Amino acid sequence: MLNLSYRFKLLLFVVGIVVVLEAVSYTSARTVIRDAVTEQAREDLRRGGDLFSQLMNNRARLLALAVGVMVEDFGLREAVAIGHPATIESALQNHMARIHADLAVVLDGEGKVIAGSALIPNADSELFSTLIDKNGYALILVEGRLYQFMLAPIFAPEYVGTAGVGFEIDQSLSVYLKHLTNLEVSFVHVLPESLLYLNGTLSEQEQVSLLASRDMAINTAGTIWQTEHMLGNTVQLSAEPHKIVASLQIPISSAMQPFSVLDTQLFGLTISFVFFATLLSLLVARSATKPIQVLADAARDMADGLYGRRVVVHSNDEFGELADAFNTMQHAIAEREKKIVYQLQHDSLTGLENRSQVLPQLSRLLSVAQASNASLAVLAVDVNKFTQINDTFSSAAGDEVLRQVGTRFQQILPTQSVVIRMGSDEFLLLISLGAESEMLSVQEQLQRNFDESFLIEGAPMRIDLNIGYCIYPQAGDSPELLLRRANLALKHAQQTDVFIAEYQQGWDEAHLKNLRILGEFNSALEAGQLAVYYQPKVGAKDKAKVCAEALIRWIHPELGFINPETLIQLLENAGQVGALTRWVLSRALTNMVELREQGIDIEVSVNLSALDLLEDELPDYVASLLQEHNIAAAKLCLEVTESALMRDAEHSLANLHRFNRLGCALSVDDYGTGYSSLSQLKQLPVSELKIDKSFVLQLDQNKDDQFIVQSTIELGHSLGLSVTAEGVENEASGAILRSYGCDTLQGYFYSKPAPLPEFSLWVKNYIANVHSWSANE
Repeated sequence: MLNLSYRFKLLLFVVGIVVVLEAVSYTSARTVIRDAVTEQAREDLRRGGDLFSQLMNNRARLLALAVGVMVEDFGLREAVAIGHPATIESALQNHMARIHADLAVVLDGEGKVIAGSALIPNADSELFSTLIDKNGYALILVEGRLYQFMLAPIFAPEYVGTAGVGFEIDQSLSVYLKHLTNLEVSFVHVLPESLLYLNGTLSEQEQVSLLASRDMAINTAGTIWQTEHMLGNTVQLSAEPHKIVASLQIPISSAMQPFSVLDTQLFGLTISFVFFATLLSLLVARSATKPIQVLADAARDMADGLYGRRVVVHSNDEFGELADAFNTMQHAIAEREKKIVYQLQHDSLTGLENRSQVLPQLSRLLSVAQASNASLAVLAVDVNKFTQINDTFSSAAGDEVLRQVGTRFQQILPTQSVVIRMGSDEFLLLISLGAESEMLSVQEQLQRNFDESFLIEGAPMRIDLNIGYCIYPQAGDSPELLLRRANLALKHAQQTDVFIAEYQQGWDEAHLKNLRILGEFNSALEAGQLAVYYQPKVGAKDKAKVCAEALIRWIHPELGFINPETLIQLLENAGQVGALTRWVLSRALTNMVELREQGIDIEVSVNLSALDLLEDELPDYVASLLQEHNIAAAKLCLEVTESALMRDAEHSLANLHRFNRLGCALSVDDYGTGYSSLSQLKQLPVSELKIDKSFVLQLDQNKDDQFIVQSTIELGHSLGLSVTAEGVENEASGAILRSYGCDTLQGYFYSKPAPLPEFSLWVKNYIANVHSWSANE
């Protein structure tokens, strides 16, 4: 659609109205003039008709007088009476010459022509006889010529004959009548089926037009008629013996001719008025739309975020009011936008800048540091145990902690520093340093100030922080890299529970490696890169007892051996460990079938993570696998750690009971490294405790480990549980464990984890050796 400006539309509207009004005015004036001219022409035609009739009557009277004189001529009467043709002819010619007649005739008493002018012999003799019966006057046609003709009787003294004379109605008469009436004159012979133009003043084209208007010109005789180009008045001159009419016409163009100058002047005035009206409209439209244009420009500036342009309209009308209202609106929008931008960029709780400003501020300070060859410290901060503060006190107390922590950062850090609340209990500090060595004083100041208690809701409270930091340029030169490395340092501080930790070379590479491991896990699982290895568990007392623990192994084609603990931890953090657990369970049960076919029917342990214990569908999945492979549930031992049980104790315990009802053996793995109490341990539906290898690896050398292990074994037995020690590396440690009454031993002293074929071979060899030892004993 054509996009027209308001100014153009206004101009078009005004000019359109002017043009329409002027067109109506001009058309109305022309119509009035045309009607007046037409009426005047009609009047002229009526007067012309009257004058024409009067003229024709005068000619008729003159003709009657001439005929009367002729029939009173003694010589003519005597000649007619005695029938002397020569004398009649001579007298006739004399009278014609005297009265300038165009046609003359003498008839005998019987109506026969006895003398006449040159055309008489060719005339129809019955024509004159008819005229005698019609009072002697008529318009007749002789040889195609029209005559005004009159007859009179001749008495000598008795009736002896008739004499007649006629005047031709020719072109000269038509011209004379035109000059006399100022009208076009035409004489027309009306035939039954057509019209015959006798003579007149019309052009050939006009004659054709007149003859074509037979109905209007003939059937309306005695009235004014009108065609598209002509007005006319038809005067009937004769009905018999020939129907002759005279048509008086006036072309409409001729009638309008005197007014053509007036029409031209009127048209010129109309065009001039339209021109000046257009010019005036243009000026008015420009004046009227200028404030609108100013407002439109200001609106476009507002759309671009520019609010400094004040709209100035020098008028006291509605546009002035609109400009004032617009300026007020612009100011209000600017203030609201400032507020919105502030809210978008700042944390509503602490008033600090929020995470949306991390990259802009870090990029800005990084540019300053690069330009001045200075350093920049990026500190990632976490409020330690913030969730416990919320749970123990209240969310209001937690909010106050965050506010005061943010305020204290602002108070103790250098002026140019930037404090950003990242969300929840995390902050980001950006500190410009003249040199890297200045970071030491920053650390001391942070440590000193946060050793002081906070006053929260009227009570003193100590707030512990974990801080990880890195320094430009040593740790990187891009905002993203510095942020990632500061967060890695924070993660290290949290894991090691220290106040502050600096990023060390290699952490980022390990982090990227972990991301790669996590990203390629699913494809590696589908590609068969992962395998299940088995490490034997042997009886301490009953040496013929053999069990196994299923352990995951991933040999990456590029990264090589992937640490299982690292892999499981990554998958747990990403919420993807369930896929690995289901795969290990499926592979383990499949391998148990293969071992059973080889005569090795043993219990196999599979580790469950904390997330696995929270998956309500897992017990049903295990049940379906056991049924599918026709394996007794007691042959499957599920190992869970203390920390996994603490994630969601109630939910985890409910699923443990489901596994117990299924018939699976349950074991507490890595016992001694968690925080479970005896009361919690007593509630667990488990049948085994596994002492963590950290207490067993140097058991033969460490008295403390020996005390812990012995106590744990006694505790397990007192609870009715069997006890397994993992991490047995030598015969001495195995002997000590046997002496403490440990039930099962596991470690590299017996065998390292091996793939199924090697494990199967080891079991066969071990059983054979046990039988050999028994035979020797």
